[in-house]
Amino acid sequence: MNPAAAIRQKAIDEIRETDQNFSIMSEKQGMSKAFITYAANDVIRMNEGAAPTVGFDSLRAQMSRIPANGSVLTWQVLKTDAAQSGELGYTFGQWMLTSKNETGKRNEQHGVYVTVWKRQRNGQWRFVLDGGNTTPELK
Repeated sequence: MNPAAAIRQKAIDEIRETDQNFSIMSEKQGMSKAFITYAANDVIRMNEGAAPTVGFDSLRAQMSRIPANGSVLTWQVLKTDAAQSGELGYTFGQWMLTSKNETGKRNEQHGVYVTVWKRQRNGQWRFVLDGGNTTPELK
């Protein structure tokens, strides 16, 4: 493998692992904690049916308004790619939000997402753009 291809492949592997760890944190510690932990300072989060959330402070404020009702957001990476430079990449996948209504009945929402990741000065990957939409359950 040539050096440029090796740099790109290393970035792809790191981004995929970061995205998977992001989902694990969301499942175990909550969506708010995960989104705040993995967001870059200049983050933009697309919101279905609403204006985007722009900037880390706005994202933190948005996440603080999420009720702690036991909803669990998880996702699965289906595709990852990165620039030759190894500084920018994306993940695409499907997500599931599980919650319970007032009677305790389980409710699921499904969708797809795309997240753009940027390597930070300290070498960590943080998302700079995240968005998705609801879909019927994907098989």
